[in-house]
Amino acid sequence: IWHCVVIIMYFDEVIELIGVTYEKDSIEQEIEIEMPRQVFCKRQSMPQSEFFQAGNQGIKASSKFIVNLWDYNNETKVRYNGRIFHVYRTYELADYVELFVEVKTDE
Repeated sequence: IWHCVVIIMYFDEVIELIGVTYEKDSIEQEIEIEMPRQVFCKRQSMPQSEFFQAGNQGIKASSKFIVNLWDYNNETKVRYNGRIFHVYRTYELADYVELFVEVKTDE
């Protein structure tokens, strides 16, 4: 007997995943160029256990975003509602990836 589990996720919000590339300027110095792109996501609150575990490592855990696995290319920054977050951990689940993000105090 075969059993099939189907997970249906409703992505009701949009975030920008911010990739980075480097180009050389006129004096051959490398300049970081941000490459933002919009993807649909599901925003979830941070589980309490994750919040405390991250805090013990000096991480200021903020939110969790779930995106399609094929939309994520190892970006380390996320823009949501005009605010920049940094991805400190990911977790793959079937066709989705959970992005655990923090707010850096210097931004």
